[in-house]
Amino acid sequence: MRKILMQDVAVIFDMDGLLIDSEPFWSQVEIEIFNDLGILLNESMTSQTTGLRNDEVVKYW
Repeated sequence: MRKILMQDVAVIFDMDGLLIDSEPFWSQVEIEIFNDLGILLNESMTSQTTGLRNDEVVKYW
């Protein structure tokens, strides 16, 4: 008798913070990138662009 093995395979994309709160990481990266470009941001300023798409954040700053 032949056994068929089934393997569950899944990928979870957590882009909206449902499983992991990634906002602190994004804020730090936002500060580093914009500071490197001469646009001086700090932690409190990043809250102004929370929830915006990347292209919207670039336009904003």
